[in-house]
Amino acid sequence: MQLLDATVRSCADLQELFKPISSDLAALQLSNGPLDGRLRIYSLGAFRLTLLEINQSLFISGTRRPKPCTLALDLGNTTELGETRAQGIQMPWKGLMGYNFQLRDFDLQLPAHCKVATLIISKDHLLERLTRRRQSNLILERWEKTNQLELQEPSGSVFQQQLHAFVNAPNQDTSPDAADCLITALLDCFDNQNAETRPIAKRQIRHQAAIELLHWCQQNPQQSMTIDEMSQVLFQSRTSLFKGCQEHFGRTPLELQRSIRLDLVRQLLLNPERCQRLELEGVGAIAAKLGFQSRSHFARRYEQRYGELPQDTLHQNRSRDHNAGPS
Repeated sequence: MQLLDATVRSCADLQELFKPISSDLAALQLSNGPLDGRLRIYSLGAFRLTLLEINQSLFISGTRRPKPCTLALDLGNTTELGETRAQGIQMPWKGLMGYNFQLRDFDLQLPAHCKVATLIISKDHLLERLTRRRQSNLILERWEKTNQLELQEPSGSVFQQQLHAFVNAPNQDTSPDAADCLITALLDCFDNQNAETRPIAKRQIRHQAAIELLHWCQQNPQQSMTIDEMSQVLFQSRTSLFKGCQEHFGRTPLELQRSIRLDLVRQLLLNPERCQRLELEGVGAIAAKLGFQSRSHFARRYEQRYGELPQDTLHQNRSRDHNAGPS
């Protein structure tokens, strides 16, 4: 059963859509250009499947729920290996990520034009399924000690084919048999002795500092702070904040804060109903609401990020709504 099919046009949109799954999700667009994405969520009885398609590179982070196991896989045709990172570790091959039983949170760096399928399955259900298999020690060891698993033949192809068939079918088969076959194919991937793995690793201090700053900036978008003040609030050194942001986001802490504000401005420009509720009229009022004091400085930064002026975004959205007409 399909629970959701929604368009994603800003990171703020993504955060709102993910609240039932990860209430504190933080998302950051890493590449330049308008974000155009789609989020679908399906219920398959034994588990849920989310499918996120995006045209820009993103960094996402959030808290895990303790009971389910979450596994992610890029179903897209990613040409450049190493662009995907899970918990800060590069993935050198196509594979499953984010499944380690010990994790309490997650962070993923996703390449542009990816198609990330995420399975959310009860740990108790997975463990119960393991009792039906012989020689399941390898699977348990990998769940406990690793966080990336290479998809090796033939099990990798079978699993991907089943996922592709499900998400591309006009009427998804959500029967217990379909869910059972998908979980069996998943377990076969973990049971493939030829598959390489990457270990779970403790985050470096600067990596943790960058993630904490990302969450703080998204929770306090209108609060302007210097790097010294950020350092004091987060109990992180200036060096850790600078190095962590540069390594994982490709920008300084202040540029990170500005990126989040630009994304929120874009969300408002694309949502006139929300602007009306907030009593915001025009680009200037929206920009000022998010802490941009100089209209020209804001417009220049916005154009650098999205390839268009904020006024153009507003007009294009109004034209789209007008042309759509009543349904």
